[in-house]
Amino acid sequence: MKTVILAEKPSQAKAYADAFTVTSRQKTHIELAQSQLFPHGAIITWGIGHLVELKEPKAYDKKWTRWTLNSLPILPERYEFQIAKGKYAQFQAVKKFILAADTVINACDLDISL
Repeated sequence: MKTVILAEKPSQAKAYADAFTVTSRQKTHIELAQSQLFPHGAIITWGIGHLVELKEPKAYDKKWTRWTLNSLPILPERYEFQIAKGKYAQFQAVKKFILAADTVINACDLDISL
């Protein structure tokens, strides 16, 4: 399998792809031709904001549907995640590419303050 490069958003993926020879642009990814850097080619895919998010408190317990200051902090025994609304197709594409990859490059923005 090719190297998979994970960008944060489509515009970032396009900017990365502009440095290489592109063989295909799809709705969920961009394919790069073989090169010295990527002898087997590469796939650039992306998130669209957050693909996965924490479940809402009410998903853990109905008593947290409406909560008050007295019910804080809300601490479930185990945190659960869900695919963000409207992002299922992109999540599945990213998952497919990552699971089949030999190498994954996280090329997302660093979210730090200096």
